[in-house]
Amino acid sequence: MSSPKQKISHVEVRMFKLGTGDCFVIKFFSGQSTSFKLMIDAGCWSGDSDKISPYIMALKEYVQNQIDLLVITHEHKDHVHAFDVCQKLFTKDFTINEIWMGWSENDDDPRVSDWKREFGEKKKALFKITKKLKSINEDPETRSQLSFEKGGDELFSIKENFLASLSAFSNLHFDDDPVGYKGLLKGMEVVKKLGKSGGVINFRTPGEIIEKKVNLPGVRFYILGPPSVWEEVKKEKGKKGESYEHNNDLPINEGFSAAALALDSLDKSNLCPFNPKYAADNKVESYKNQDNYWRNIDNDWLNSSGMLALRINSKTNNLSLAIAIEFEESGKVLLFPGDAEFGSWESWHKINWGVKSRTCKGYLTTEELLNRTVLYKVAHHLSHNGTAKKIGLDMMTNSELVAMATLDYHNISSHWKSTMPNMAIIDDLLGKTKGRLLVLNERDVPYDRKKNIQLTDEIIRHRLTMSEDERNSFIENLNSDNPLFIQFRIEV
Repeated sequence: MSSPKQKISHVEVRMFKLGTGDCFVIKFFSGQSTSFKLMIDAGCWSGDSDKISPYIMALKEYVQNQIDLLVITHEHKDHVHAFDVCQKLFTKDFTINEIWMGWSENDDDPRVSDWKREFGEKKKALFKITKKLKSINEDPETRSQLSFEKGGDELFSIKENFLASLSAFSNLHFDDDPVGYKGLLKGMEVVKKLGKSGGVINFRTPGEIIEKKVNLPGVRFYILGPPSVWEEVKKEKGKKGESYEHNNDLPINEGFSAAALALDSLDKSNLCPFNPKYAADNKVESYKNQDNYWRNIDNDWLNSSGMLALRINSKTNNLSLAIAIEFEESGKVLLFPGDAEFGSWESWHKINWGVKSRTCKGYLTTEELLNRTVLYKVAHHLSHNGTAKKIGLDMMTNSELVAMATLDYHNISSHWKSTMPNMAIIDDLLGKTKGRLLVLNERDVPYDRKKNIQLTDEIIRHRLTMSEDERNSFIENLNSDNPLFIQFRIEV
């Protein structure tokens, strides 16, 4: 890393098109010279080495095989998968000076190890349930017995769709069968090994302001999340108007995951779901008879596993390392929240930053940082639960706002397409940015399914609301023609 002698003049934000998932490089320039290179995540929903390697090789060439700072937001496959399948590319001829992760990734912290053990058991339970339901659906007897029921084919189709949705959540957390929970996705494991072998890992906590340590004069890094309070990590939605719709309150049932973990040891000798004292012997034998399989409800409780899957997913998202990058002279802010959900967004506003405000006589607030945001990396692929409304997007009032979203309908679980993208968030983003919404791959992404309006058409319509100067500036700073990435330049 060269020591910058001049102030930072502009940045290039490059979003690589790996597929639904985050992989960003932000270059900080002093005039024509590169002063600092920041990388945030390297993941996508799926893909092998042959598919992903061209993007990572292009990334290495762009940064000349060296990164000053690598930020890993959270442990989901769509944020760390490339570190797994392209491990050789990241461990050969590639230097990382420093790695940042959230405090919740510090395995040496007793609070973290205790929590990871508990949370890991819940993730393991989800995997076991998914595996069990898969074996049930693949059992020829299941299909055969459903033929006794009216609408049996439709019922089996529902079971298959539910299993596919559950598998999508499970795959975010596991690369393969967790025989004895091991803790990390392989991609996350690779990153931590990189940190131990070369780059230094620093675990960040909310409320930190980092400037001199990153050798970028005039630039401040504000650590917004993950929350340090467990109740905030668990919070998935706000009151009406505070968050976007389609969130559901999910009942907490600690016994459910415990029962799931005991699947392999359940006593098969007594399959009757009722207390034996209420059943005559002949009725019990009838119940055990395979000819009456279609009447049994032994495995119906497994269909409640969707609640567990959603809770696990939400908690992991709320543990995202969320960062605001401020340029002190202009006051402009770049916001990278990972996939933070409402509980995390809400916690940001409780932080006492302890530095003077630019806009009033008091102290800086998180609301002010949001007011000055000129680039927002949209959390969680434009879904309803990734962006807070009243305490989030409504506060992004800067007229220069640009949004970048990592959504690709050609590389995503089909069962996420009902919530990605969320039309209300799209409306707010397009209105605030005048169409400066950059989606990783717009092709075939819907805006309004009922009216068959595509997102691309709506983006074009909103870009017509720009003034001529705004449009010329936007086009001049945008590079969207490259098949490997989308890039936007911001004068700071």
